[in-house]
Amino acid sequence: MSHSVEQLYDKIKVLHNKGLLLHRERYRYTGRYDKSQCQYQLDDIRALAREVANGLVDLDIEFSKKSSKE
Repeated sequence: MSHSVEQLYDKIKVLHNKGLLLHRERYRYTGRYDKSQCQYQLDDIRALAREVANGLVDLDIEFSKKSSKE
C-alpha cells in the first residue's frame, strides 16, 4: 500500500520525536543510563526508519483528499 507525502512527513516527525526521547533517556543522569531502555528505543527508531526508507510513496495522492478509510 502506498502512502501520501503527508503520511511520510508524519512518520518522519515521529522519528524526530523518538530521537529526542532517546537522547533524553541516554543523558538523563551523568555517567549512567538504562542500557536496555535505550536499546529498546533505538530498535524502535531503526524499525520506523526502515519503514520510511522502504515504504512506497504515491506522489499523486492529494493532501486535501483523505481516503474514506481514515
